[in-house]
Amino acid sequence: MSGKTLAAVAAFCLFTLFIIAGTSHAASPDEAYNKTSSALYAKAKQEGELIVYTVWDVEHIVAILQGFSKKYPGIKTTYWQGRNPEIVTRTITEFRANRASVDAILSDNAPPVLRAAGAIMPYETAQKEALLIHDPTMPVVSLQVQALTYNTKRIKAPELPKSWENVATPKYKGMVALDDPMRAGPLSTQLAALKDFWKDEAKWSAFVKGLKALNVPVHKSTSAMFRLVIAGEYAIAMPALLHDVMNEKEKGTPVEYIKTATPIVFPRYAAVYAKAPHPNAAKLLTEWLISPDGQATLDSVGREASRKGFPSKTSIENAYGTGTQPVAVHDKLFMEDPQKWLDMHVKPIWAK
Repeated sequence: MSGKTLAAVAAFCLFTLFIIAGTSHAASPDEAYNKTSSALYAKAKQEGELIVYTVWDVEHIVAILQGFSKKYPGIKTTYWQGRNPEIVTRTITEFRANRASVDAILSDNAPPVLRAAGAIMPYETAQKEALLIHDPTMPVVSLQVQALTYNTKRIKAPELPKSWENVATPKYKGMVALDDPMRAGPLSTQLAALKDFWKDEAKWSAFVKGLKALNVPVHKSTSAMFRLVIAGEYAIAMPALLHDVMNEKEKGTPVEYIKTATPIVFPRYAAVYAKAPHPNAAKLLTEWLISPDGQATLDSVGREASRKGFPSKTSIENAYGTGTQPVAVHDKLFMEDPQKWLDMHVKPIWAK
Protein backbone atom coordinates (compact mmCIF):
# COMPACT_ATOMS: atom_id res chain seq x y z
CA MET A 1 0.00 0.00 0.00
CA SER A 2 1.47 3.37 -1.03
CA GLY A 3 2.18 6.22 1.34
CA LYS A 4 -0.60 8.30 -0.25
CA THR A 5 -3.07 5.45 0.19
CA LEU A 6 -2.10 4.99 3.84
CA ALA A 7 -2.49 8.71 4.42
CA ALA A 8 -5.94 8.69 2.83
CA VAL A 9 -7.04 5.71 4.93
CA ALA A 10 -5.75 7.37 8.08
CA ALA A 11 -7.56 10.60 7.24
CA PHE A 12 -10.78 8.72 6.57
CA CYS A 13 -10.48 6.86 9.90
CA LEU A 14 -9.87 10.09 11.79
CA PHE A 15 -12.88 11.70 10.06
CA THR A 16 -15.05 8.70 10.92
CA LEU A 17 -13.94 8.79 14.55
CA PHE A 18 -14.71 12.50 14.66
CA ILE A 19 -18.24 11.91 13.39
CA ILE A 20 -18.80 9.02 15.81
CA ALA A 21 -17.38 10.98 18.72
CA GLY A 22 -19.50 14.00 17.85
CA THR A 23 -22.58 11.82 17.68
CA SER A 24 -21.91 9.85 20.85
CA HIS A 25 -21.14 12.97 22.88
CA ALA A 26 -24.06 15.05 21.63
CA ALA A 27 -25.62 16.47 24.77
CA SER A 28 -29.20 15.55 25.58
CA PRO A 29 -31.56 18.42 26.50
CA ASP A 30 -31.20 17.48 30.18
CA GLU A 31 -27.42 17.48 29.96
CA ALA A 32 -27.46 20.78 28.09
CA TYR A 33 -29.73 22.27 30.77
CA ASN A 34 -27.55 21.10 33.64
CA LYS A 35 -24.40 22.53 32.06
CA THR A 36 -25.94 25.81 30.92
CA SER A 37 -27.96 26.47 34.08
CA SER A 38 -24.92 25.85 36.28
CA ALA A 39 -22.94 28.51 34.43
CA LEU A 40 -25.85 30.95 34.37
CA TYR A 41 -26.66 30.47 38.06
CA ALA A 42 -23.15 31.45 39.12
CA LYS A 43 -23.53 34.73 37.23
CA ALA A 44 -27.19 35.24 38.18
CA LYS A 45 -26.37 35.00 41.89
CA GLN A 46 -23.92 37.84 41.43
CA GLU A 47 -26.67 39.88 39.74
CA GLY A 48 -28.93 38.97 42.64
CA GLU A 49 -32.25 40.04 41.11
CA LEU A 50 -34.82 39.15 38.45
CA ILE A 51 -37.56 41.49 37.17
CA VAL A 52 -40.40 40.04 35.10
CA TYR A 53 -43.20 41.63 33.06
CA THR A 54 -46.03 39.22 32.30
CA VAL A 55 -49.51 38.91 30.89
CA TRP A 56 -50.09 35.74 32.90
CA ASP A 57 -52.48 35.60 35.86
CA VAL A 58 -51.07 36.90 39.14
CA GLU A 59 -51.51 33.57 40.93
CA HIS A 60 -49.67 31.87 38.07
CA ILE A 61 -46.65 34.16 38.04
CA VAL A 62 -46.42 34.02 41.84
CA ALA A 63 -46.31 30.20 41.76
CA ILE A 64 -43.79 30.24 38.91
CA LEU A 65 -41.40 32.66 40.60
CA GLN A 66 -41.70 30.78 43.88
CA GLY A 67 -40.70 27.58 42.07
CA PHE A 68 -37.77 29.36 40.43
CA SER A 69 -36.60 30.80 43.77
CA LYS A 70 -36.79 27.37 45.39
CA LYS A 71 -34.59 25.92 42.67
CA TYR A 72 -32.24 28.90 42.53
CA PRO A 73 -32.08 30.68 45.90
CA GLY A 74 -30.29 33.98 46.27
CA ILE A 75 -32.04 35.77 43.40
CA LYS A 76 -34.73 38.26 44.44
CA THR A 77 -37.74 38.15 42.10
CA THR A 78 -40.29 40.86 41.36
CA TYR A 79 -42.95 41.17 38.66
CA TRP A 80 -45.41 43.52 36.99
CA GLN A 81 -48.57 42.12 35.43
CA GLY A 82 -50.48 43.77 32.59
CA ARG A 83 -52.24 43.17 29.28
CA ASN A 84 -50.21 42.63 26.14
CA PRO A 85 -50.71 46.18 24.76
CA GLU A 86 -49.68 47.60 28.14
CA ILE A 87 -46.54 45.45 28.22
CA VAL A 88 -45.61 46.51 24.69
CA THR A 89 -46.17 50.21 25.37
CA ARG A 90 -44.31 50.18 28.67
CA THR A 91 -41.35 48.16 27.40
CA ILE A 92 -40.87 50.13 24.18
CA THR A 93 -41.08 53.41 26.10
CA GLU A 94 -38.38 52.16 28.48
CA PHE A 95 -36.28 50.81 25.62
CA ARG A 96 -36.35 54.13 23.76
CA ALA A 97 -35.44 55.91 27.00
CA ASN A 98 -32.47 53.54 27.36
CA ARG A 99 -33.77 52.23 30.68
CA ALA A 100 -32.53 48.95 32.16
CA SER A 101 -35.93 48.26 33.66
CA VAL A 102 -36.94 44.62 33.14
CA ASP A 103 -35.19 41.31 32.55
CA ALA A 104 -37.69 38.78 31.20
CA ILE A 105 -41.08 39.08 29.50
CA LEU A 106 -43.46 36.14 29.86
CA SER A 107 -46.22 36.45 27.30
CA ASP A 108 -47.52 35.32 23.94
CA ASN A 109 -48.32 38.29 21.69
CA ALA A 110 -46.03 40.91 23.23
CA PRO A 111 -42.55 39.39 22.63
CA PRO A 112 -42.75 39.21 18.79
CA VAL A 113 -43.91 42.84 18.69
CA LEU A 114 -41.07 43.87 21.00
CA ARG A 115 -38.58 41.87 18.96
CA ALA A 116 -39.61 43.74 15.81
CA ALA A 117 -38.94 46.98 17.69
CA GLY A 118 -35.44 45.80 18.62
CA ALA A 119 -36.30 45.54 22.31
CA ILE A 120 -35.51 41.83 22.69
CA MET A 121 -32.05 40.33 23.25
CA PRO A 122 -31.73 37.21 21.04
CA TYR A 123 -31.28 34.09 23.15
CA GLU A 124 -31.47 30.47 22.00
CA THR A 125 -32.21 27.89 24.66
CA ALA A 126 -29.75 25.06 25.19
CA GLN A 127 -32.79 22.73 25.31
CA LYS A 128 -34.07 23.46 21.82
CA GLU A 129 -34.15 19.76 20.90
CA ALA A 130 -36.77 19.21 23.60
CA LEU A 131 -39.27 21.73 22.23
CA LEU A 132 -42.36 21.14 20.12
CA ILE A 133 -41.95 24.64 18.67
CA HIS A 134 -38.54 26.30 18.65
CA ASP A 135 -37.71 29.96 18.09
CA PRO A 136 -33.95 30.64 17.92
CA THR A 137 -34.28 34.13 19.44
CA MET A 138 -36.93 33.68 22.16
CA PRO A 139 -37.42 30.43 24.13
CA VAL A 140 -40.92 28.93 23.84
CA VAL A 141 -41.81 27.88 27.38
CA SER A 142 -45.50 27.10 26.98
CA LEU A 143 -48.19 26.83 24.33
CA GLN A 144 -51.65 28.25 23.93
CA VAL A 145 -53.65 25.28 22.61
CA GLN A 146 -57.06 25.91 21.06
CA ALA A 147 -59.69 23.19 21.26
CA LEU A 148 -63.04 23.09 19.47
CA THR A 149 -65.34 22.66 22.47
CA TYR A 150 -69.05 22.15 23.10
CA ASN A 151 -71.63 21.81 25.86
CA THR A 152 -72.69 18.17 25.96
CA LYS A 153 -76.21 19.10 27.14
CA ARG A 154 -76.80 21.59 24.34
CA ILE A 155 -75.63 19.53 21.37
CA LYS A 156 -75.30 15.80 20.81
CA ALA A 157 -72.60 13.83 19.02
CA PRO A 158 -74.38 13.30 15.66
CA GLU A 159 -74.88 17.06 15.30
CA LEU A 160 -71.29 18.07 16.08
CA PRO A 161 -68.93 19.79 13.63
CA LYS A 162 -65.97 17.59 12.76
CA SER A 163 -63.53 20.42 12.05
CA TRP A 164 -63.02 24.14 12.61
CA GLU A 165 -64.31 24.99 9.16
CA ASN A 166 -67.49 22.98 9.75
CA VAL A 167 -68.51 25.50 12.41
CA ALA A 168 -68.88 28.23 9.79
CA THR A 169 -72.06 26.78 8.28
CA PRO A 170 -75.72 27.82 8.58
CA LYS A 171 -76.43 24.70 10.65
CA TYR A 172 -74.82 26.37 13.69
CA LYS A 173 -76.33 29.82 13.27
CA GLY A 174 -76.94 31.38 16.67
CA MET A 175 -75.32 28.46 18.53
CA VAL A 176 -71.70 29.59 18.67
CA ALA A 177 -69.92 31.70 21.29
CA LEU A 178 -67.57 33.57 18.97
CA ASP A 179 -64.36 35.32 19.93
CA ASP A 180 -63.93 38.75 18.33
CA PRO A 181 -61.88 38.11 15.16
CA MET A 182 -60.77 41.74 15.01
CA ARG A 183 -58.89 41.70 18.31
CA ALA A 184 -55.51 40.07 18.78
CA GLY A 185 -57.05 37.08 20.53
CA PRO A 186 -57.45 33.33 20.01
CA LEU A 187 -59.77 33.54 16.99
CA SER A 188 -57.50 35.96 15.14
CA THR A 189 -54.63 33.59 15.93
CA GLN A 190 -56.66 30.75 14.47
CA LEU A 191 -57.44 32.71 11.32
CA ALA A 192 -53.75 33.48 10.78
CA ALA A 193 -52.76 29.86 11.38
CA LEU A 194 -55.41 28.41 9.04
CA LYS A 195 -54.74 30.93 6.27
CA ASP A 196 -51.13 29.81 6.13
CA PHE A 197 -51.95 26.11 6.66
CA TRP A 198 -54.66 25.86 3.99
CA LYS A 199 -52.89 28.02 1.41
CA ASP A 200 -56.29 28.40 -0.24
CA GLU A 201 -57.56 31.98 -0.28
CA ALA A 202 -61.06 31.06 -1.45
CA LYS A 203 -61.49 28.46 1.29
CA TRP A 204 -60.18 30.83 3.95
CA SER A 205 -62.38 33.73 2.82
CA ALA A 206 -65.43 31.47 2.80
CA PHE A 207 -64.57 30.41 6.34
CA VAL A 208 -64.45 34.02 7.58
CA LYS A 209 -67.69 34.84 5.75
CA GLY A 210 -69.31 31.76 7.28
CA LEU A 211 -68.33 32.85 10.80
CA LYS A 212 -69.79 36.29 10.12
CA ALA A 213 -73.03 34.68 8.91
CA LEU A 214 -73.49 32.84 12.22
CA ASN A 215 -75.10 36.10 13.35
CA VAL A 216 -73.89 35.99 16.96
CA PRO A 217 -72.31 38.65 19.19
CA VAL A 218 -68.51 38.59 19.38
CA HIS A 219 -66.69 38.49 22.70
CA LYS A 220 -63.49 40.21 23.84
CA SER A 221 -62.77 37.79 26.69
CA THR A 222 -62.09 34.15 25.92
CA SER A 223 -62.67 33.06 29.52
CA ALA A 224 -65.97 34.98 29.79
CA MET A 225 -67.07 33.51 26.47
CA PHE A 226 -66.26 30.00 27.68
CA ARG A 227 -68.35 30.62 30.81
CA LEU A 228 -71.36 31.23 28.57
CA VAL A 229 -70.85 27.84 26.92
CA ILE A 230 -70.54 26.20 30.33
CA ALA A 231 -73.79 27.86 31.37
CA GLY A 232 -75.51 26.50 28.26
CA GLU A 233 -76.21 29.87 26.64
CA TYR A 234 -74.26 28.65 23.61
CA ALA A 235 -73.58 25.15 22.34
CA ILE A 236 -70.08 25.66 20.88
CA ALA A 237 -67.03 27.73 21.88
CA MET A 238 -65.10 29.16 18.94
CA PRO A 239 -62.52 28.65 20.30
CA ALA A 240 -61.80 27.49 23.87
CA LEU A 241 -58.39 26.94 25.43
CA LEU A 242 -57.46 23.35 26.15
CA HIS A 243 -56.38 23.91 29.76
CA ASP A 244 -59.76 25.53 30.55
CA VAL A 245 -61.59 22.59 29.01
CA MET A 246 -59.56 19.99 30.90
CA ASN A 247 -60.03 21.79 34.21
CA GLU A 248 -63.80 21.96 33.72
CA LYS A 249 -64.01 18.31 32.67
CA GLU A 250 -62.30 17.34 35.94
CA LYS A 251 -65.00 19.24 37.84
CA GLY A 252 -67.73 17.32 36.02
CA THR A 253 -68.80 20.29 33.89
CA PRO A 254 -70.75 19.17 30.79
CA VAL A 255 -68.10 20.19 28.25
CA GLU A 256 -66.08 18.15 25.78
CA TYR A 257 -63.69 18.88 22.92
CA ILE A 258 -63.66 17.52 19.38
CA LYS A 259 -60.50 15.54 18.66
CA THR A 260 -60.98 15.62 14.90
CA ALA A 261 -60.50 19.40 14.93
CA THR A 262 -56.73 19.80 14.74
CA PRO A 263 -55.34 21.70 17.74
CA ILE A 264 -54.14 25.18 16.89
CA VAL A 265 -51.18 26.46 18.88
CA PHE A 266 -49.53 29.77 19.58
CA PRO A 267 -46.19 29.99 21.40
CA ARG A 268 -45.80 31.56 24.81
CA TYR A 269 -42.35 33.02 25.24
CA ALA A 270 -39.86 33.87 27.92
CA ALA A 271 -38.07 36.69 26.14
CA VAL A 272 -35.00 38.52 27.41
CA TYR A 273 -35.21 42.33 27.30
CA ALA A 274 -32.50 43.97 25.19
CA LYS A 275 -31.35 46.22 28.05
CA ALA A 276 -31.91 43.73 30.86
CA PRO A 277 -30.12 44.76 34.08
CA HIS A 278 -29.87 41.07 35.06
CA PRO A 279 -29.55 39.17 31.75
CA ASN A 280 -28.11 35.98 33.24
CA ALA A 281 -31.00 35.70 35.68
CA ALA A 282 -33.42 36.16 32.76
CA LYS A 283 -31.69 33.44 30.71
CA LEU A 284 -31.66 31.14 33.74
CA LEU A 285 -35.41 31.63 34.14
CA THR A 286 -36.03 30.66 30.51
CA GLU A 287 -33.92 27.52 30.84
CA TRP A 288 -35.62 26.51 34.09
CA LEU A 289 -39.10 27.01 32.60
CA ILE A 290 -38.26 24.57 29.78
CA SER A 291 -36.70 22.01 32.13
CA PRO A 292 -38.92 19.17 33.45
CA ASP A 293 -39.09 20.95 36.82
CA GLY A 294 -40.20 24.23 35.26
CA GLN A 295 -42.67 22.52 32.95
CA ALA A 296 -44.17 20.75 35.97
CA THR A 297 -44.63 24.13 37.65
CA LEU A 298 -46.35 25.51 34.57
CA ASP A 299 -48.52 22.41 34.41
CA SER A 300 -49.49 22.83 38.06
CA VAL A 301 -51.09 26.21 37.28
CA GLY A 302 -52.84 24.87 34.18
CA ARG A 303 -50.49 26.04 31.44
CA GLU A 304 -49.68 23.73 28.54
CA ALA A 305 -46.20 22.27 28.19
CA SER A 306 -43.92 23.20 25.31
CA ARG A 307 -41.61 20.24 25.94
CA LYS A 308 -41.97 17.07 23.84
CA GLY A 309 -43.29 14.06 25.68
CA PHE A 310 -43.99 15.93 28.89
CA PRO A 311 -46.62 13.94 30.87
CA SER A 312 -49.47 16.41 31.27
CA LYS A 313 -53.25 16.26 30.99
CA THR A 314 -53.08 19.36 28.77
CA SER A 315 -50.32 18.16 26.47
CA ILE A 316 -51.21 17.68 22.81
CA GLU A 317 -50.01 14.06 22.98
CA ASN A 318 -52.32 13.30 25.89
CA ALA A 319 -55.35 15.19 24.63
CA TYR A 320 -55.19 14.27 20.94
CA GLY A 321 -52.92 11.25 20.72
CA THR A 322 -49.26 10.57 19.98
CA GLY A 323 -48.15 11.89 16.62
CA THR A 324 -50.73 14.67 16.41
CA GLN A 325 -49.34 17.58 14.42
CA PRO A 326 -50.80 20.89 15.61
CA VAL A 327 -51.30 23.87 13.34
CA ALA A 328 -49.05 26.73 14.43
CA VAL A 329 -48.93 30.41 13.53
CA HIS A 330 -46.02 31.29 11.22
CA ASP A 331 -47.13 34.53 9.58
CA LYS A 332 -44.43 37.10 10.38
CA LEU A 333 -46.68 40.13 9.96
CA PHE A 334 -49.31 38.67 12.27
CA MET A 335 -46.71 37.86 14.90
CA GLU A 336 -45.20 41.35 14.82
CA ASP A 337 -48.25 43.52 14.10
CA PRO A 338 -51.46 41.52 14.53
CA GLN A 339 -53.72 44.55 14.14
CA LYS A 340 -52.16 45.46 10.81
CA TRP A 341 -52.60 41.86 9.65
CA LEU A 342 -56.25 41.87 10.73
CA ASP A 343 -56.92 45.20 9.03
CA MET A 344 -55.34 43.85 5.85
CA HIS A 345 -56.91 40.39 5.69
CA VAL A 346 -59.94 40.09 8.00
CA LYS A 347 -61.45 43.56 8.13
CA PRO A 348 -62.35 43.74 4.40
CA ILE A 349 -64.47 40.61 4.87
CA TRP A 350 -65.75 41.16 8.39
CA ALA A 351 -66.74 44.82 7.94
CA LYS A 352 -69.09 44.12 5.04
